[in-house]
Amino acid sequence: MKLDIKKQRYAIDQIVGHFGLVRGVECDILTHWLNVVVAPLYHLPNFLETKRQKLFLEGDVWNEEELKMHFLSFVIDYADLEIPQKAKVFYERALSGVVQDTPLSVVCDAMIARPFGINTPQTPYFFLQEFKKSKNTNDDAEGQMLVAMLIAQQQNANKQPIYGCYVQGKQWTFTTLHDTSYCFSRTYDATQTHDLINIIHILKALKNLILHTN
Repeated sequence: MKLDIKKQRYAIDQIVGHFGLVRGVECDILTHWLNVVVAPLYHLPNFLETKRQKLFLEGDVWNEEELKMHFLSFVIDYADLEIPQKAKVFYERALSGVVQDTPLSVVCDAMIARPFGINTPQTPYFFLQEFKKSKNTNDDAEGQMLVAMLIAQQQNANKQPIYGCYVQGKQWTFTTLHDTSYCFSRTYDATQTHDLINIIHILKALKNLILHTN
């Protein structure tokens, strides 16, 4: 069956079915990533607590850019994800490829990749998609993220797991793709202090995973 990703508006069911993926929650790679340890006395820094409260009060009415500028950019910056010559955060980058004879393309809201030169992404490790409101959205944020992960998997010759996260308003879901196994986490609510602390530590754990990739 021919799959027109854009016409299907990145429908997750079509993508999983077309590429023969197994979608589930039981996955050692995902479990290992999410198994973070938080110090008992850990507290959010004051500026992130302020951003959390702002998300709680206003997040439902923000558009994509407002969600990114008022909240997501601060979380990503605080997580300190960049590694010199190894990993850099890129925003609004086009990614394309051919997977199982199917042309794929997507614009990645955020990705972590090994940089080539000064500011060209190569060897993607992680995708964060899509800065959308939690209400009244037509495109499938999960599907867009998974398309990016499939392209990265093909470009990396499936040598390592690909990590991802899709965000809709206050809700974060973390994912992994390895071979045909596509796994997803529970939903984390970034307006809740405990969940936001876990989100930050999961992102920080990603940095350590990238350090140990080839």
